[in-house]
Amino acid sequence: MLKRKTVLLIGVAFLFLGTAGCNREGKEHASKRLEPIVVAVTPWPGSAAIYVAAEKGHFREEGLDAVLHPYLSGHLGLDAVLSGTANLATVGDTPVARAGLAGKPVAIVATLCEINRAVLIVARKDRGISSRRDLKGKKVGVVAGTTADFFLHIFLATSYIRTSEVTIVPLQADRVVDTLVAGDVDAVSTWSPHTIEARDRLGENAAILEDPSIYKMTWNLATGKEFALSHPQVIERVLRAIVKANGFILKQPDEARAVTSKHLGKESARFEKEWADYTFTASLDQSLLLNLEDQARWMIGKETGSVSRPPNFMDFVYTDGLKSVRSAAVGITGR
Repeated sequence: MLKRKTVLLIGVAFLFLGTAGCNREGKEHASKRLEPIVVAVTPWPGSAAIYVAAEKGHFREEGLDAVLHPYLSGHLGLDAVLSGTANLATVGDTPVARAGLAGKPVAIVATLCEINRAVLIVARKDRGISSRRDLKGKKVGVVAGTTADFFLHIFLATSYIRTSEVTIVPLQADRVVDTLVAGDVDAVSTWSPHTIEARDRLGENAAILEDPSIYKMTWNLATGKEFALSHPQVIERVLRAIVKANGFILKQPDEARAVTSKHLGKESARFEKEWADYTFTASLDQSLLLNLEDQARWMIGKETGSVSRPPNFMDFVYTDGLKSVRSAAVGITGR
């Protein structure tokens, strides 16, 4: 009788342990489930933190299954967010200013990096262009509504060239370099990697016009307002992954360049000199709002519409996520 009771107790114990083990395994399995997100990424060095976070597993460490979809320009990525095709997008300040002016529900969650020479004007020497003043009377190609468009406006103004003295040719992002090389325009205002390809293909015929003092571009991570408000924990996880990636970029710059160049389809040496122009960060600064306001005023002056003054761009910045991750990185007054 005693033996039978002992056997019965042992059986119950094994059954309990087995059930507990199954429950534990189920909980562990559930904890490992990843939240799917889609990030629209423009392939250029400014997106390095996104590429590093994906490549080095930082997104997965934060419980995210991040799928990166490439877009040729930031405004196309932002359109993907607004249409529901993507959850987040890397984007310059100009498309955000335009979206804000149109009252579209977008929100910047962090500035990924600041760039001193984000946009260059690549011109053809055989068209008599060697300095900024030589742009007068020439055809200049640009993707309308982008940061390169705003830079061209500032560059012409500081060169004392009126817009009416230049023929501005609107181009699609994937046609910028081909159009310049074919000679259909005399110069283009564009960003990397288009600048790299244009210089390589034109060779000694390429004239590079630049002025780092007139504009410092911000490369940002934006989302829809509704997504930010309904998925605050996802935003926090994304930003934690970005902070980790920035740490890797700082400690392992060579490997970070290699990861980035793989996604750009370029060798890291092709943009190695440009790398020094990028300051990788995860921040939200007051200067961002001032920049957005300046660009909105430019757009209002350029276009005829019902809007007469810029909106309050504080309504287009979501600070809660970054404050939870790195409160000191939020330098916006009142936030």
